[in-house]
Amino acid sequence: MAVQSLEGLILGEYTIGKCIGEGGMGSVYHATRSDDPTDFAIKVMLPEYIRDEEFRRRFKREGALLSQLQHPNIIPVFSYGDESGYLYYVMRMVKGVSLYDLMQKRRFSPISSWQILNPVAKALDYAHSRNVIHRDIKPGNILIEVVKDGQATKNQIYLADFGLSKVLDWTQLTQTGISVGTPEYMSPEQVMDHPLTPASDVYSLCVVVFEMLLGRYPFYDKRPDRLALKHVGEKPPAPSFLHWSFPRALESVVLQGLEKSPEKRFASANEFSTAYANAVRSLTPEEREAEYYVGKPT
Repeated sequence: MAVQSLEGLILGEYTIGKCIGEGGMGSVYHATRSDDPTDFAIKVMLPEYIRDEEFRRRFKREGALLSQLQHPNIIPVFSYGDESGYLYYVMRMVKGVSLYDLMQKRRFSPISSWQILNPVAKALDYAHSRNVIHRDIKPGNILIEVVKDGQATKNQIYLADFGLSKVLDWTQLTQTGISVGTPEYMSPEQVMDHPLTPASDVYSLCVVVFEMLLGRYPFYDKRPDRLALKHVGEKPPAPSFLHWSFPRALESVVLQGLEKSPEKRFASANEFSTAYANAVRSLTPEEREAEYYVGKPT
């Protein structure tokens, strides 16, 4: 059960406001600081994590690393804390929507999906260059905020929840033997609890792109464990099989990103994004703007 009724509590320099979201790890609150007009978001972990001494140690160690990640497409983490019986971290408040929410309202063409893919790939390459693997790339962790750009506005893309999955992965593995992650997006090596590399995040990002373009995941199963194993043992459906007019140039890029072997995938997120952009450029103007949505299987 998530932490409740923390409004007014002071943790470090931050005063907790209203709860703005709850998840499997804890609750997110609006927060303020007396010497700064900026709005902050503070995530307070669930009690079962707080009581685990090894988790707390790893949490703070990761915090020291993640607070150093400074990139325009990564939500900055200002501080981590362990205080008054609460384990928390503080981020900039992003006043936007998640890609997950956006995907419930609209469909994506090859060009509009690349506009999401490219900044996320840049964020991943930056993190990977600092030996940080995200481990949980999914639409809910990609945020879109409308910001001013001179007299106009633009969409600013952020990748959220960096690093916590590494700490949670250790905790869940010791308790259940199952790797943390979201089964629809997990790479084969993550399912098998093999060492993860940048190519693991590339696989998950490719699943997100697959979903943006086609409106469905590569694999389905009612049981999460069986769904995860499909990433290991089954070939993904070819997009052109799902939608007869799906461009073959784009299909080859998507299927390479979903290769079972990390060595056969793109070596970096930037390499994936570049190959995707080149494939989009090879399309006709109509194909670039077309939608290839098929939706979830019934």
